[in-house]
Amino acid sequence: MSVPTSNLYDFVHQVLENKFLIKYFYPWGHKELHNLINNVNTDLTNYAQISSFLFQEPHPSFFAPTVVCHDQEPLDFDLYLDNEENLRACQIESKRDRWILLHSELNSDQVKKYKSTGKFECAYWWSHAAIARDWYRFAEYDQRLLESHKKVANWLVYARDTTGKREYRERFLDILRVVSSVQLGSINTDVVVTSDSSAEYNHEDYTKTNCSIVLQTVFDNRIHLTEKTLRPIACGHPFMILSGPGTLKYLRTYGFKTFHPFIDESYDLETDSDKRMTMVISEMDRINKLPQADQEHIWKSCAVLARHNKELFFSDEFFDLLTTELKNNIDQLPSSKIDISRIRLMLTTKTKQAKLAMPQSKRLATIKLYLHLRNGGSVENFVI
Repeated sequence: MSVPTSNLYDFVHQVLENKFLIKYFYPWGHKELHNLINNVNTDLTNYAQISSFLFQEPHPSFFAPTVVCHDQEPLDFDLYLDNEENLRACQIESKRDRWILLHSELNSDQVKKYKSTGKFECAYWWSHAAIARDWYRFAEYDQRLLESHKKVANWLVYARDTTGKREYRERFLDILRVVSSVQLGSINTDVVVTSDSSAEYNHEDYTKTNCSIVLQTVFDNRIHLTEKTLRPIACGHPFMILSGPGTLKYLRTYGFKTFHPFIDESYDLETDSDKRMTMVISEMDRINKLPQADQEHIWKSCAVLARHNKELFFSDEFFDLLTTELKNNIDQLPSSKIDISRIRLMLTTKTKQAKLAMPQSKRLATIKLYLHLRNGGSVENFVI
């Protein structure tokens, strides 16, 4: 990828005013618990001082309020069912009663599952928009995207991966065979498609087709918008989307314009995924069968809206919206507290090995902290 993910989480850390321990998955795309690492630039001196006094080494993550960033991929609660702590199992020493789960999906049963545990507060932000602004930054100035070319097809369709949550794409591609004027994959057949291709665009794909058909990662009732939606926006291309119902309405809340009445967008209201897919394909076929003059009118009208979307995407206004969204959605959550039952467990352990591991001075300090917390104090105002 063009930008290290650590840079994104440095940004998250700074927007949240350095108040939280930030955890994120590394390397990109890996989801095992051991892949959840701490942001190396986290400065939590206060918590480190307390931890170093109570333990052999400073571990600010023991006491720090924690944000675990699961904001790049769809949530998968059941993936971690083997451990009752779920994602928290990556840092079982944490003494906080709840962690903040930063995610990027709406209308989500997965979010409800995490909330129901009582161990997580959940906050949404559109992280892919922040990532995509950097990945596609050259598109803002790329004059090739303004060139006029003879169109090879009305519709541009990317479908690199059809496994797992993306298996619905196989059904879509099967039905798509009855639709004409489709460019499937890049026009440039020499391009080697890899996982890094998400961070790139081919200007010819957008100047030689009229409209993108975006196949999002998940296609159910969730809205989980990734770079797949933002790439045509960055390149000034009209689009239709196979995503959750209400996706277009959601995009309009940021100021983006969608393409009604030139494209029938009633599919966005359909809650049945199979019907929604059929409605998209039917609209593609309807437009293909219009007289050429009518098609040209549609695409010229849509191009005006697409230019607006591109300008908004690269604007300071949109960046400020993303930043405010992140900060406000975290700020409105109730503050986490130290779970004193976890401190008490340190004091009441019956194993000889555990008692030997805690010197008398540290045991006394732990008792002092426990009493301080029990009497309504906090780690922030605890004096060693």
